[in-house]
This record gives sequence, C-alpha cells and structure tokens, in this order.
Amino acid sequence: MSSKRNTNSNKKSNTFINSLINSLSLSLRPLDTNKYKMIIDNIDQPFLFVNLSSGNIIDTNLLCLKLLEYSRSEILSITIEQLIDNQNKNSINSLTTDIQPGTRKLWKTVPIRTRSGNIRNFNIRSIVDAHNKTIMLLILEEVFQKEKIYPYLELSKLTTLMQFPDDDSVIKSASICKTFLGSDEVSIYKVGKKPGFKLLTSSSNDNLLPKYVDATDNAISTTTYSWKNGDITKSIFSQVARQNGFEHVIVQPLGDKNSCTGLFIAMFKDKEIDTDISIKISIIAKLLNSLLELGGHWKSAAIHSNEIETLEQNWQTLMATTVDGIISINTEGVISRANELSGVLLGYDVNEMTTMQLSDVLIASPPVVDTIHKHLNENKNYSSPSITLIRRDGQEINVFLRSVPIYDNENNLSGGLIAINDNSAQQAMKAKTQHLEQRALLGDLSAIFAHEIRNPLNGISTGLQYLQMQLQHKDPLQETVESILEEAVRINRLLEDILLIVKPTELKIEGISIKDCLNSIAERWRERLSSRNISINIEHVANTPLVLADQIQIEQVATNLISNAMHAMEPDGGAITISIQPLSQEITEMRGDHVSINIADTGPGMTQEVVDRIFDPFYTTKQSGTGLGLAISQRIITAHRGTITVQSWPTVGTIFTIILPAAT
Repeated sequence: MSSKRNTNSNKKSNTFINSLINSLSLSLRPLDTNKYKMIIDNIDQPFLFVNLSSGNIIDTNLLCLKLLEYSRSEILSITIEQLIDNQNKNSINSLTTDIQPGTRKLWKTVPIRTRSGNIRNFNIRSIVDAHNKTIMLLILEEVFQKEKIYPYLELSKLTTLMQFPDDDSVIKSASICKTFLGSDEVSIYKVGKKPGFKLLTSSSNDNLLPKYVDATDNAISTTTYSWKNGDITKSIFSQVARQNGFEHVIVQPLGDKNSCTGLFIAMFKDKEIDTDISIKISIIAKLLNSLLELGGHWKSAAIHSNEIETLEQNWQTLMATTVDGIISINTEGVISRANELSGVLLGYDVNEMTTMQLSDVLIASPPVVDTIHKHLNENKNYSSPSITLIRRDGQEINVFLRSVPIYDNENNLSGGLIAINDNSAQQAMKAKTQHLEQRALLGDLSAIFAHEIRNPLNGISTGLQYLQMQLQHKDPLQETVESILEEAVRINRLLEDILLIVKPTELKIEGISIKDCLNSIAERWRERLSSRNISINIEHVANTPLVLADQIQIEQVATNLISNAMHAMEPDGGAITISIQPLSQEITEMRGDHVSINIADTGPGMTQEVVDRIFDPFYTTKQSGTGLGLAISQRIITAHRGTITVQSWPTVGTIFTIILPAAT
C-alpha cells in the first residue's frame, strides 16, 4: 500500500516538474506570463532555473529568494557558480555537466552562500527535461544541520548547572533559555518577602521589566498567561511589551499546580513564533523548577507562597471590614489598589479607579493631594483636619484623611496608603448637638425671662382692672383700657406657652379611653366648625385598648391640631377625620403595643419646606400665630414616650399621626 502511494506521488511530482519546465519555455508568451508567475510564487518548495550553456540563473520563486536573501533582480544577474561556495567548485562542474537530458540526480550537502555571506547546506535535485535540453531545474532542500538542533543542545547546560545549584545558577540559565526559545528577552522572578515577586535575573541589562511585581497582577496565576499585540494589556508585563515594541509575551508560573513560587517571562518581537513554543516553555519550567528545588529555593518559595496567601487573605479581610476607605498608590501617584468603601465614598467603581491618578479622584476643598505626596516623599505620616471631598457626582462629604508611606523589601519608598474616614455623621451629630445646646440655653433664658416678666405683668393687669372699675361705664377710656387689658392677657398666655416648652412637663399618667376623650373634644368643636362649613368625624377600630396618657395634656394636643385644621380650611370649608386603631409591636417595631391616632384635614396642604420646620418653636405660617402650639404638642407627646409625625400634600390635605403606648 505504501509503495503504491509513493509511486503515485512520484508520478505527480514528475508531471509537476515537467509542467514547470514547459511553463518556463512558454513564459515568453505574454498571455501566459501572469499565470506562470502566480504558479511558481505560490509553490512551497524553493527552486532555481539555470541555463546549462551559460550557468546563468534565469528564474526562481519567492521562497528561494527568502532563503538565499536575494531580490529577484539580484539573483537573476548572477550564475550558479557564484552561489556555490568557492571551496566547493567541483560541486559546480558535476552539477552542470554530469547529467543527461531526460534524467535527474540528487546532490547531497551542497554549500550555498547567501547574500549576507552565511553558508547554508542544501540537498539539490537537478532535472533536465528531454524536450528542452538547455534548461535545468534545481530543487533545493535545506539540510537539517547542527544549528537546527543547537537550541536543544543548549538545554544540556542547564543539567550542568544543577551540579552546583544556587542563585548564580538560575541567573546563568536566562541566556540558555533565551537561546533555546529564540526569544528577544527572558526574565526570571522568585517570590519576594512581601506579597509579590522579585526580579532574579534578566537576559539583558535594559531593565525593561520592573524589579518587583505585586502578587495581584493579572498575569500571576498557576496557569500560563500569554499576550499578543492587539490584546488588552491586563498585566504589567503586557504593558511593558507594548511600550517597547514586543509582539508576544508568555508568563509561565513556576512551582506546582497549587502554588506559584516563581515566574518565567519570555518576550518576542517577531509577529510569528514557533508553533511548539508552549512545549519548549513547559520544558524550561520543569528544568527551572528542578534547579530552584535543588538550590533550596523550592522550600523557601513554598513558605513564602503560604505567607503571600495568608497576607493576601488578611489584606482582603481588612479591606472589606474596615470603616475607612483605603487607597494604595505608587511613587508616581497612580492608584494600584482600593477597597470597595473608597469607591462608594468617592463615587467610583473600584476597578475603574485602578491605574488612575490619585489627583483625579481625590478632589478636596482645600486641595490636599500635593500635601499627601510631600509627606510621603519625606517618609512622614499625614493626618488632615476635617476637610470636604467632592464626589464624582458633585456631592460633598466631610472626611478625615490619613496617609502613611509604604516600603519595598529593600526599605525603599514604594508608595503610600491613604485612609478616608467619613465624618459626615459626626459632623451632623455635632451640628445637632450644638443646635440642642443652643435651644437649651434659649430655653433657660426664656424661662428666666418669662418668670421675670410675669410678676410686673400681673401688677399691670391688676392696675388696669382697678382703673377700669374706677371709670364710669360710658367713659371713653373704657374701650382703651379694655384693649390694653386684652393684650396683657395675650402676653400672659404666651409666657405660659413658653414655660410649657422650657419647663419639664408634669404628667398624670393613667389608662384612658382615647375614643371617649376625642369624642368629647369633637362635640365641643362641632358647632364652631359647622359654622365654617367644616365637618368632623371620628372612626375607630373595635377593641382598641386604653392608652397610657395624661388626659388633660392629650386634650390640649388634640385641641391644638383641630384648631390648626380649622384655620387652614377657612374660608372654603372642608372635613376633619379622626381615626383610631391599635398597633402591634411587629408593625411599629417599638417595644410593646401602641395606639395610633390620625387627625386629617382636607385643607390646602403644606410644602416640604414647611413640613421640615413645622415643629420648630416660633415657626408659624399664620399672621396672628405664635409658632408655639405644635412645638408644645410635640413636647407633650414625647413626654408620653410616643411620637407625632406629619404628612402633607399641597392642594390635597394634611395628616398628623400620634402614636401612644397602649395600657396592657
């Protein structure tokens, strides 16, 4: 079967060779020239056509030009004698004379000099067609010489190095690996003292690759990482390759399948690399692993690998649980790592922040980045007072900033860590505390003022009443004195309201029926409301429990809310609806059961700005109001360990909700 296949192959080869020779003889015909050129330039076998009488080369193909390093015009201007090495002139004579037309012959190891002067040996098959005795076809097959197996012979030097394994042995191995792979750059890294890998050796002195690579680099894994020009640069190695004109990068992990204890990096400038490059790199990795293990590196690397894994886990845990946003930068101010909280605080995605400049994300008022860099360069810690950061979305947050320098294993500055502590809650609490302190001071002053004013005010009222009694009934001064007396009464009522706010409220707590209490108030108000075209209704859920309250104080709150609703709905009228229902602990998330009282009106409603300030003392939207009614009501309900809230919708109405503890 094999013999038959070879016979068929030889027949096809003979037909092909005869066609080539005939095509050359016919190539003078203009219509066939293009076809002929297309055929020979696409043949994957190098060959030459030689004129037997002159020895001139009369044609060749592109593959032969590439092997011999000539242009077409150059090779067509020389003879076959000029191609063959001068020391082998006998080969020329036998090649051109010792062959008969219609026959073919194999000439072994014929030395041919390339245009650059290098000698390359070829086996040459010479063929002279029986019909065209002036043209000879020479088919070239390059001899597989020592240069082809030289890279593999180089690997034996690695075995020699294993006899005396140490760091120097690994350093010497770089040039051997470079020759074996045919690469332009080779580097070897080993595990460093901190999480990452330290450059052990490089085949050149150009210092292209960094001296230290962080353990979080995307190329570091237990599997091979490869990059070619045009791919996304996810690693420091691919970034360096792109910047320096390399076309391929292969990063081979050293160690076992569970841990990476070293790195072997090969870089190529040619666009095409050997198809068996992965096999070659696998061989190198095994030899380097053995070399490192014999030299004691393996044990040390395994320890460091565990330390790296532990440190990385500790780092990740710390970054995920810390209450600070953490950013790591290098000496150039480029962010290398950041935790999730820093992204939340600054308004960035963490992956987006990586490789950005610190000055692009840490926008502060006043600016602070230059101060941080200054302290880091001086190997000093930095702690800022409370400053304002401007987030990506333009919002402002108040923070404390701290920075500390970080160093490499040789104690050189490698960058810094910046901690961002959100101070917004503390600032809000501080402002609230100051506000409460101011209100407490104002309350003390108001109580003193009210107390001191009431005594002379009582004397004024008594004097006015006495004067009124002395005047005749129809005396014109009666009206004036009455008016002054009314104002004195109003001032006295205002002073009583102030004292209600600033003085502790004394309560008489007992179980009361909130339904009966509110029904009694509604009946007292019904006639007055009806005259203003306002209805009042009470809705309640059966079996609503009693509430723990001071009935007089609760009546004061309800009266104030109904009065406000009435004034809000004048003069158009409307409706007031009071609803009562029990609330369980599960609903309110408050300890114990409670009762809810909603007092709703159909008035014009309030804007959110008014709602936000509705319980502030002296804040009112009425021309004749004091602004103390709702402040007093809130104080009373708070003293009952309850809550009072408000919801309002402009043009729709307002609902006040009171929640009081139920009597159980």
